[in-house]
Amino acid sequence: MKKTIITMIVLFSLVVSLGINTSAAFAEATVKDNSVSHTTTNVPAIVAETGILIDAKTGTILYNKGMDIQKEPASTTKMITGLLALENLPLDKVVTIDAETPFTEGSRIYLMEGEKITVEDLLYALFLESANDAAVALAKEMAGSIEDFAVMMNEKAKELGAKNTNFINPNGLHLDGHVTTAYDLAMIAKAAMENPKFREFVTTYKYTIQPTNKQEEPRYLYNTNRLLYDTKTKVSANGVIRTAKYDGVTGIKTGYTGHAGGCLAASALRDGTELLAVVLKSTDSGRFGDSIALLDWGFENYHTVKTVNKNSDLGTIKVSKGSKKQVNLVAETDGYATLPLNQSTKVLKKVVNVKDKVEAPVQAGETVGTIEFFQGEVLMSSVNIVAAEAVEKGGISAILKVSGKGAKLYAGIGISIVFAGAVAGTLLFIRNRNIRRRKQRRAERAMRIAMDREINKLYYNKEKYMNR
Repeated sequence: MKKTIITMIVLFSLVVSLGINTSAAFAEATVKDNSVSHTTTNVPAIVAETGILIDAKTGTILYNKGMDIQKEPASTTKMITGLLALENLPLDKVVTIDAETPFTEGSRIYLMEGEKITVEDLLYALFLESANDAAVALAKEMAGSIEDFAVMMNEKAKELGAKNTNFINPNGLHLDGHVTTAYDLAMIAKAAMENPKFREFVTTYKYTIQPTNKQEEPRYLYNTNRLLYDTKTKVSANGVIRTAKYDGVTGIKTGYTGHAGGCLAASALRDGTELLAVVLKSTDSGRFGDSIALLDWGFENYHTVKTVNKNSDLGTIKVSKGSKKQVNLVAETDGYATLPLNQSTKVLKKVVNVKDKVEAPVQAGETVGTIEFFQGEVLMSSVNIVAAEAVEKGGISAILKVSGKGAKLYAGIGISIVFAGAVAGTLLFIRNRNIRRRKQRRAERAMRIAMDREINKLYYNKEKYMNR
């Protein structure tokens, strides 16, 4: 009995220990939708409570630790504030600071009431110095109030793929209910990094705001993202002590408050592969070490491959009711997939889905199908197939080279002309037929009259002969 109990205890201990180890190694490797599977045992352990690593080009999820658990984002909030500003405000627009903005707490550049400053300067303050007052100034310039700007933020976040986000302010200062997730921030960061100007801001190390109407001295700004420059500060990346500066870093944004802990959205580019990591609720230094560990692991195990080139020839498709019988097809964009480092596109199966035919008119760039690439049953890449050129409708619209309402007008005129011609032709035929019939009847009547005369003449001569 004792032996049995001891055996059970040992087995239970092994299961528990294995459960802990496998959780650290494989819990982050969930395969769903745009995730990839991996069986590597060197998955990094991070200090952050939640985190994610994605391919910045494809969005493929490479690592996941509680990516859908809501956390406070601190100043990583400013990614969407900056993106909205770039989309809605000219960089040279001059903003006049109101009476409330200078009292914004936390990190700031000490804007003053009545100060005039450009959107560009405010964006550098937002991204480099993580200035909360700059975020408020930009938000009010766009929406008029913080409340209305929060609506803009949440609408934009949802548009970019966020699922569990609720923004309340433009800077990430602590407010109950101001939450997001590692996944949602990764989607926001991925979209923002597609904006070239956004990239320029988040990779800038230092910037000087020149004196303004209220500030006599220049303001010197320095980026808070140590991955860009810091060769002195030591951090722990997956147990390895190293400096914070990271080769190939392309951004993005730091965040820290007492409630949110250390937060960071970080990206780096190596050999054509760009990876993007987000960590939430880490420590001040841990956010940098966590991001380095995730990026290193990603580059050691995965790479981005091109599946199809933009505008590559993908055959033709039949066109009905058009000025041409077929139209050439091309890929709308470049296509990419994320694969383990030791695999190439040879492992992918190509599937082309195109309609049997299209009806004119066809617009250049009109989507008519997709080209997809699968690894097993998993979709790894999909690109729209589009018409390479326009095809007009056939018939009168094509002859007259008109379309839309003009084509309908000319078509109506054409039909009316044809109908009128048909009616006129029918009437002319009937008229000619009636004329022929009248002539025939007159000829027949004249013949009968002539015959009657001959008969009467014969009869008269006969009577005259017999009466002699």
